[in-house]
Amino acid sequence: MTIDPTTVGQVQFTSFDSILQAGFAWAKEQALAYAHHGEDPVGPWYEAALPGRDAFCIRDVSHQSLGAAVLGLGAHTKNMLRKFAASLSPERDYCMYWEITKGGKPAAVDYKNDADFWYNLPANFDMLQACWESYLWSGDGAYLREPEFRRFYALTCNEYIERWDKNGDGFPEYYPAYGRRGLASYNEQKFRPFLAGDLLGSMYAAYRAYAAILQTLGQDADAAVWAEKASQIQQTYLNKWYDPKRQCFFGALRREGKFYPKYYKEGNFLPLFFRLLDNQPLRETAVRQVLKQGPSNVEAKTYFPQLYYDRGLDAEGYRELCALCHPKLKRRSYPEVSFSVAGTVARQYMGVTPAVGQKIRTLPKLARETDWAQLESLPILGNAIDIRHEGNRQSRLSNHGPEAVNWKACFLGDYPELVVDGIKQPAAREIDAAGREISYVEVALAAGENRSVQAE
Repeated sequence: MTIDPTTVGQVQFTSFDSILQAGFAWAKEQALAYAHHGEDPVGPWYEAALPGRDAFCIRDVSHQSLGAAVLGLGAHTKNMLRKFAASLSPERDYCMYWEITKGGKPAAVDYKNDADFWYNLPANFDMLQACWESYLWSGDGAYLREPEFRRFYALTCNEYIERWDKNGDGFPEYYPAYGRRGLASYNEQKFRPFLAGDLLGSMYAAYRAYAAILQTLGQDADAAVWAEKASQIQQTYLNKWYDPKRQCFFGALRREGKFYPKYYKEGNFLPLFFRLLDNQPLRETAVRQVLKQGPSNVEAKTYFPQLYYDRGLDAEGYRELCALCHPKLKRRSYPEVSFSVAGTVARQYMGVTPAVGQKIRTLPKLARETDWAQLESLPILGNAIDIRHEGNRQSRLSNHGPEAVNWKACFLGDYPELVVDGIKQPAAREIDAAGREISYVEVALAAGENRSVQAE
């Protein structure tokens, strides 16, 4: 696979916020130091496991893929995801290799043979939604049409579940006889639950992603089936996993049918991360529970900036983002840290998100109205853009081409009009996943064009 050097590491972030600017510069340098551009048998890849393992694991790649896209490492991600998809095997009960080395082999620390290997069941679902997100960011149709990916999506949503769902309730579950195979959660503490909240959350995200993939391919009837299955998972979580007495969600279910009574870390915060409670009335209850507990280690900490920002807790998201950037953070060298900083700055702080149809949405979430921040040469949808925010009420986007893009310029608040290149235009409105009112206009930009939008 040929890597385009004009995209790798070209993105630049500058800001009035010197702490965040320095943090992004560190994250970029650190993440790129973990990238390998095709010199190894496995092809282009980046470290996504414990440093020094010379390997990448499914959970880490799925989470690091956004930061990799921001840093121009999308081709690396696609190669790694493709390698995982190709490793899915009926002999391993439709699991993949959990961790692959730079030599293209399963990591010996996690894999002995097809009957004895480490595997967390949320992984297939997590990776499926990461493939969809990677398609959205890159616009690369390979994620929709390549046989290897299509096979992975179909087997994950069908045979994989059938093989691991022994009681027929629609959810894979864990039995002690499995040993280290088929763990029901990403939580790796000693207690191993029968079923966990992050497994439900990852399934929900995967079903929604699969529905979106099918819809994009014009298979509307099949898409509706998987969208309905996602809705059913959400209703199960709302109706069976909420404890009205304690006013919180359970994180794990024991084999005897009783819920684990304590906060279960990934089993509690990852359902929020996977958007299982978006636009639901109990969302705030779950958020308060997670706020009270916080992250327990650096791996968990890398999820929290995005989790908070996407729930409308911008101050808390900024706090956690800065904590990831801090030079004294323990285990700061863990690859997820640097990749997560890059991804969160772009998608949450600067609010850049792609959508089907060459559309780029921006929503500034700068820490203070007096701040300014700018991303330059950000690779997205096969283009490169610059986006600059002056506080949270003025944005300018430059499209460096080669394709035209549609810009959805969003601002928090109710504005009847927005000013586009000095001319007032009626604003449309929507409510985001956190229940906040958003005002926006849509603006077309040809290759080489730049335009500005302001909320007055």
